[in-house]
This record gives sequence, C-alpha cells and structure tokens, in this order.
Amino acid sequence: MVPGRGPVKIAAALAVAAAGLGGGLAYKKFKTYVQKKQLRKQRKQFRQRDASASEQKQKAPAVRKGAASKSPKRPPRKRKRVSKRAV
Repeated sequence: MVPGRGPVKIAAALAVAAAGLGGGLAYKKFKTYVQKKQLRKQRKQFRQRDASASEQKQKAPAVRKGAASKSPKRPPRKRKRVSKRAV
C-alpha cells in the first residue's frame, strides 16, 4: 500500500499503521468527550426542570394529606336479559 522497497517500505507501513492507530484513539477520546458533554447538558436540564417543578409545588394550594382525589362514579352496568325460552 505504501511506495518504496525493503526497509523503507516497512518503515512507511509502520508509520501509516501508527497514524491509523493514533487516529483511532483520538476518535475514541473525542466520542467519549462528546458523550459526556451531552450527559452534562441533560443533567443540567433535568436539574432546572426539577427546580421549577418544586417551585410549582410550593405555589400550589395546600391539600389535606388524607384526602385522595375522587374519580367520577360510573353508573352501574345493565345486565343482559335472559330469554325465558329454553333452547
């Protein structure tokens, strides 16, 4: 893949391989950096959302602790009529 003959070719091939390996390591480090940066951003947003939610809770009127919110009562189901004729 590289030009030259003998030891020159071997040295060039080693240089290309080293550059490839170094590039691979640099790429890997860059990817982890970007991933950690994204995580920090998400955590920051989560904290801000949490803080605003707690402020909203504090502004809400006080509700009795024992009272659970009641759902609207459903009317009783009508039963099917059974015919008196036996089949």
